This record gives sequence, C-alpha cells and structure tokens, in this order.
Amino acid sequence: MEDRERVAVAIAAAQETKAEDIVLFDMQSRSPITDYVLICSGRSQAHVRGISERIETEMRKVGFRNTSMEGYQEGSWVLMDYDVVLVHVFHPDTRAYYDLESLLQDFPSERIEGEGPSPSPDDDRADSAA
Repeated sequence: MEDRERVAVAIAAAQETKAEDIVLFDMQSRSPITDYVLICSGRSQAHVRGISERIETEMRKVGFRNTSMEGYQEGSWVLMDYDVVLVHVFHPDTRAYYDLESLLQDFPSERIEGEGPSPSPDDDRADSAA
C-alpha cells in the first residue's frame, strides 16, 4: 500500500465517524519527521475518542499500527503517529487554542469534505428543546 493510500484510509475513517473540519497537510518536501499531517475535530471528548478509535481500527485492518498514541484518555487532543502520517483529532476548543494550522500554513494543504454537514449550535439547542 502506497503512502497516500494509507492516508486515504485515515481520512475515510474520520469521514465515517463524522469528523469535522478535516485538513490534510503535505509535508513531503520539507519534513524529515512525516510525509502528511491530518487534522480533524470531534464535537465532544467522546466524539474525539470515537474518531480516534475508528482511525486506529481501520488502519490496523490494512496492516498499519501506530507507533504512538497520546491523549486518548483526556479526549481533547489525540495524536496518532503512523510514521507516514501524523493524525491529530481535536476537541474544537483545544484545536483553536493550539492552532496547529497556523504553524503549518506554509505547507500545501487541502480541506477534505466530511461525511455530512456539521451541525450548527442552533441545531443542538433545537434538539434539546424538543
């Protein structure tokens, strides 16, 4: 399996679990650490953990194991290292605070469509009022 196919497995798993604001950075030209960085968000700590679990499960199915996973228990920022791709799954508040995208802004990037539209805060209030 090629490196980009490995990344595609992680992206598909994020999409299937309705990860939001998925961004892929291509680091190949200037990073000795990794070829790609995938960043996405979950709506809650449980959602962050669920996205991370799905990515891990799908990557294992195709024979890739992470060399490191950090932050799973806390659920605000999970980092998974698959050598070729570093996957960051954030809670939105944590993602905004650390703002990795601004650190990576000089690298080529692409926004990836999620599985479905992100619910707006108004949608959440309407559901809880029903």
